[in-house]
Amino acid sequence: MMQQKYNEGVIDSVTKWILENLDQRLSIDDIAIKSGYSKWYLQKLFARYHNETLARYIRKKKLVSCVSELKYSNAPIISLAVKYHFESQQSFTRSFKQVMGCTPLFCRKRQLSAETQQVFQLSDDPCSICRKQGFNRTEHEKEVRAPVTHRGKFPARIECEMR
Repeated sequence: MMQQKYNEGVIDSVTKWILENLDQRLSIDDIAIKSGYSKWYLQKLFARYHNETLARYIRKKKLVSCVSELKYSNAPIISLAVKYHFESQQSFTRSFKQVMGCTPLFCRKRQLSAETQQVFQLSDDPCSICRKQGFNRTEHEKEVRAPVTHRGKFPARIECEMR
């Protein structure tokens, strides 16, 4: 019983430290050294406590931090990818779309009212606010149309059209 409470305290302090250092390069090895546990045991405890892996938790929190910067600053998307230590803008965009359901550029273009912005800054899931405001995934999904062939050959690029 005492060991479980100690473990919760360590996971709470690790979680707090992660949230305070989202703009740093956070490796599981470094976090394990900080916690005093082996990386395998730390990941097991963290997953049990938060119901998700440590790596996924870090990625999700970094991306949630990026949403507010996308909405309230004019910083280029590549600079956000660099700031939060993603390998490239492509990997940042891929992760963002996987976690948030839209691309960073599409997120930036969504405008919110002033009262919604206040709620947004306190939210743990900023995308839920966009969904409540009437935005949905169909706004940015593209329909790929079959290319027209010319003399039996396909063109070099497939054009997509917004619907």
